[in-house]
Amino acid sequence: MNENLTNILTDNGEIILDSLIDNEILKEIPILGNSINIIRGIRSIRDNSYLKKVKVFIDNLGELSESEKNKLIEESKKDAKRRVKFGNALFTTIEKSDSLIKIEYLALAFEAFLNNEFPESDLRLLCHTINNSFTDDLIDVIENETPKGNLKFLVGSGLADVQYRKLTFDMDHTEPKYILSDIADILRRIWRKYKK
Repeated sequence: MNENLTNILTDNGEIILDSLIDNEILKEIPILGNSINIIRGIRSIRDNSYLKKVKVFIDNLGELSESEKNKLIEESKKDAKRRVKFGNALFTTIEKSDSLIKIEYLALAFEAFLNNEFPESDLRLLCHTINNSFTDDLIDVIENETPKGNLKFLVGSGLADVQYRKLTFDMDHTEPKYILSDIADILRRIWRKYKK
């Protein structure tokens, strides 16, 4: 990498970070604090890209109330193994995301989790589904009342499920039916409720 660019990123990394994260509450949250610490060591374009993703996440998260902050801190303190699962799900989804819209969906899911709309295990499943979905399919399923794409192709990502029909004597209607998954329904519900 160009040495001047590396110096600019290193010298200005703290300034960029501070301008992005001026909310003291967010700095206190262990999970986001770990991401912030990683960002502090900006050394490459990839890290700068991650910084932009974290900014989108924070911008879409909304303000955290004191009770939401306390819930998040308590969740992350429960035990080391659980904290690793919880933090890694968010960290990995943010880092590996191939589009900013996925980060926006993740922030909305995280906000809904903080409002006790579903358990931590569902948050990890939402992270996994968001991460493994093709962005256009994700937008189609979440934002359209009736998705236009073929649900058959969304089973692998977790956005759709297969419903097998009972076999009949004449073998009519033996093709499976494809429906939106429970996780897709949660994503659709939180998008409608929390979108800004």
